[in-house]
Amino acid sequence: MSEVVILSQEEVKSCLSISDAIKAVTEAHKAFTKGRVELPPVVHLNVEKYRGEVDIKSGFVEDFGLIGTKIASGFYDNPKLGLPSGIAVIILMDLKTSIPLAIMDGTYITAIRTGAAGAVAASVLARKDSKRVGVIGAGTQARMQVLALKELFSLEQVKVYNIRETGSKKYASEMSQRLGIEVKAVSSAKEAVSDVDIVVTVTPSKKTLIMNEWIQEGVHINAIGADAPGKQELDPTIMKRAKIVVDSLKQCREIGEIQHALSQGLIKESDVHAEIGEILIGKKRGRTTEKEITLFDSTGMAVQDIAASNVVYQLAKKRGMGHLVKLL
Repeated sequence: MSEVVILSQEEVKSCLSISDAIKAVTEAHKAFTKGRVELPPVVHLNVEKYRGEVDIKSGFVEDFGLIGTKIASGFYDNPKLGLPSGIAVIILMDLKTSIPLAIMDGTYITAIRTGAAGAVAASVLARKDSKRVGVIGAGTQARMQVLALKELFSLEQVKVYNIRETGSKKYASEMSQRLGIEVKAVSSAKEAVSDVDIVVTVTPSKKTLIMNEWIQEGVHINAIGADAPGKQELDPTIMKRAKIVVDSLKQCREIGEIQHALSQGLIKESDVHAEIGEILIGKKRGRTTEKEITLFDSTGMAVQDIAASNVVYQLAKKRGMGHLVKLL
């Protein structure tokens, strides 16, 4: 009989630190670039009646001997009901037999691995002395991105803009305490991205939020929000000025930030400098000058989820954590 371990969000949190997530995501992208990962297209489901969307991301990673599937949703009226807007579940199966091994909360894993992905990209694309961050959006991922960046950079200031001012102020109050640095709520997106080293966009927007003329030389942009057809946060003409790096070109050209610049003919696929894994294994270079604008288009990949959930699964087994269920 096969026993499956079920892990709650609190158990998952106790098994996965930000630093561990950064290591896991780094290894995930390296495995992807080396061809040791199989990922089918993302399944996207709009639930417009309830202001929601569901993504199903799946794949296998030979390095871990695992098949992983994540069902993740974003239902944007949930906070009014006292529920999180983002909810996810991850299932791990043995690669050789397909026997189910674990079912765990994927909400925290999604948040932390996405934050980790931004930090991994910034580690090779942002200026090494980056100290100031401008954030567009004030939700969970706006927090995770900056917490992960703080692991790798000596941050001194964060500016945040959110369409709802109360969200910006709450973010500033909370994050200044968590980070121990100045976190300032500002009144416009332009102010948030002015005079910073790293720009982070983390919204579900379907229209331009950041204009080309606001982006200064030497800035690195982590474009996190666009992960479905039609989503957009950046002026597409920014792509003409930037060194573009993606998590997966196959995904990003369909659902990432670059979809708009490609469809408008502003760039070609050949203008994309690299997938992040190519830089991590030394096949291509990251930032090469202080003045170049760099951009990471992050759509989120199943390989990241599998790598992070593998860390959780292995540590939970070692600690004897979770609830065992005989499924077969």
